[in-house]
Amino acid sequence: MNDTSQLSASSKKLKSNQNLSQGELTDCIQEITKESVSLIDKKDFLKSLAKKGETEEEFEVFVREFRKLSIDPELGDITNRAIDLCGTGGDRAHSFNISTFVSFLVASAGVPVIKHGNRSVSSKCGSADLIEAIGIPINPTKEKIREGLKELGYCFLFAPHFHPSFKHIGPVRKELAKESIITIFNLLGPTINPAKPAYQLLGVFDEFHMQKIGNSLSANGVRSGLVVHGLVSNEEVRGVDELTNCGDNRIFGIGEKSTSMKETWTPSKWSQNYGSFSDLTGGSLNENLEIMKKLLSGNAPDALLATVLINASTAFWIYGRCQSLEEGIELSQSLLTNGTLQRWINKVSDFYK
Repeated sequence: MNDTSQLSASSKKLKSNQNLSQGELTDCIQEITKESVSLIDKKDFLKSLAKKGETEEEFEVFVREFRKLSIDPELGDITNRAIDLCGTGGDRAHSFNISTFVSFLVASAGVPVIKHGNRSVSSKCGSADLIEAIGIPINPTKEKIREGLKELGYCFLFAPHFHPSFKHIGPVRKELAKESIITIFNLLGPTINPAKPAYQLLGVFDEFHMQKIGNSLSANGVRSGLVVHGLVSNEEVRGVDELTNCGDNRIFGIGEKSTSMKETWTPSKWSQNYGSFSDLTGGSLNENLEIMKKLLSGNAPDALLATVLINASTAFWIYGRCQSLEEGIELSQSLLTNGTLQRWINKVSDFYK
């Protein structure tokens, strides 16, 4: 049997609209991460899977296997009381780095954050870019990552470093992107944090995928979390991978926050009014740093501030730091206005000097 025997056989099944067993899919994942397997065979498999559409069970296997293939950051029992806040990207909204800024806000309140992410792919400024800009190195030693999590309640796991298996998947993803083909890898990133934190707030660019992702996270050990999608009225953007006050929000709860089906939450759920989507617009790294300064000084656009508060309060509620979303809004607002977040950012800069 050659390297691509399972991959080729599975591609044929997928083209016949047949689902794959866990064993078949596990073998295929092993093959697509090998350098020796041809780009053509990988492309045929991923294209066929995308056309059929992966089932919840198939997505769950991808999550499980790529977590196994990741490098363990060795963060001990802190992972059992840590949260990750991230989105799939791909919404083409070109908004400010909301989840990244919110992760700073949450950490400043003493909630351990293990952020997992990458540099910009579809926008001008990715999570890694903003994180690096405030002084957190994106590729420190494991020891320094552990020290940072202990001293600051925050660490960043740079995806390319912790997922070496992706090295041999990158070329085929680029080829598929040229054909505008959305594959499972457009969804997988936020679900495979190598530290496996117990809590998660995950945004999705298309609500169609919410339950599949949510159930896969539950099956892979997330204790409490929400998968969310923001509906917005914009000619170019159907929805975003964030909670916002610029439209209604679709919610699917997992673990302790489990919901039986998707729910719709309006901004009033957080005692907020509807706002303008244009307020969320981001830009280059320098532009986003200026926006961050405005948030810290109380001069940010109304909808951006409301959106930050909505996401932070939801993270606190998921974590159990606050018993209600309203209480979470009050806590989030105070962290901004009383200087707690600014002091935390200053501490970050000093720690990594």
